[in-house]
Amino acid sequence: MTGPTAGNPALNSPQNAQNSEWTCVSWFKKISDAVASKTSRFFGRVVAAVVTVATFIPSLGVDLVYAAKSLYDRKVTNLQAKVEWIRDIHDGDVKTTMGKHNRFLANNVLHHPEAIPEAAHQQLVKALNGDIPVELITPDQNAFTTFKFGEELRIGESRRYYDIGDGQALAMNNCPHQFYDELMMNRYLEKLGVPTIEIKPAVIRWEFEGEKYTMATYITTSFSEYAKQNAFLMHKRSTSEETELLDGKKLLAVDEDEDKYILTPEHWDEVLKPLVNDVRTLIDNGVSTHACYGISATHKAIVVGKGNKFHSGGPADYEIRAFPYEFVDETTQLDQLPPKKRLTAKEEKEILRHYIELAAFVQFNPKAWRLPKEWKKLVKDLVERHIRR
Repeated sequence: MTGPTAGNPALNSPQNAQNSEWTCVSWFKKISDAVASKTSRFFGRVVAAVVTVATFIPSLGVDLVYAAKSLYDRKVTNLQAKVEWIRDIHDGDVKTTMGKHNRFLANNVLHHPEAIPEAAHQQLVKALNGDIPVELITPDQNAFTTFKFGEELRIGESRRYYDIGDGQALAMNNCPHQFYDELMMNRYLEKLGVPTIEIKPAVIRWEFEGEKYTMATYITTSFSEYAKQNAFLMHKRSTSEETELLDGKKLLAVDEDEDKYILTPEHWDEVLKPLVNDVRTLIDNGVSTHACYGISATHKAIVVGKGNKFHSGGPADYEIRAFPYEFVDETTQLDQLPPKKRLTAKEEKEILRHYIELAAFVQFNPKAWRLPKEWKKLVKDLVERHIRR
């Protein structure tokens, strides 16, 4: 239908100009004059009043119905123009959580990422340098608040982290799909009981040339906060500050000269239980942390002391746990969850080796670039000892 519809006529059309005289008053006058010419003036006005009420009011009601429908159609069209996050999520709890996130995003994300002009993106880059204030909203807030980006805390495999104060960081992804996939995987790992960073969705809003643009992102705990919770990050790309914090945090509480004890594989059984259980949980639920879905990711672990929520409660003062995050790169998208039904035995062995190697570095020297020959043999023996047959 190309012409005007009831309740929503085309603006400034010729038909509108021709019918502009057909108002309620003119309608009443025309009927009154027509009837009066056949009868009397008084009777003409009575008939006109009855006909106008009987005809005009229902017509107005019809117009209101069509007008309401038109507004609804416009609203639906507007929502369809926004970002749609479509994933095949088999896990009910994750699906419920993502449904809540979807509603938050639908209410606050105004632009499809590809619809944001490059010049507006450049304005956001200036904001990342802390030069321009930006607005932020989370599911816990009823309105946007204003803040400025602080220093860049870390460059990860798939995102950058910026200080926003109060022990929090804002994570900015390289590509839009990474935001949703990381959010989805985060909830999945939480349910599985595998330690990972805590994140919640957020929307930032900035202004450029009189128009406000929005982008989905998330807030996480600033990395410097973990040490306050007796937890310490460990991975191949650990910063000098992180390795300094790990100094003295031994998994096996023995004297440094007791190498014979440390290099005996069975002495590691108890302290490695939480880590081995994490790896097996990841494997059994289709989550790889090695070259994660197209990304050459580092294996990340966390050393936790007694009192930390990730400590198993075992006898060791410090334990090491898997701590995966950042799962997708700029070209790979997770189209389902779980990502795989189960990983292969070869993948399991490789992942286990990487994590046990991190444990060996913690015990030997977190600042070291490589392990001595006898420690490499220990890693190999521990992998063979804990791999499932």
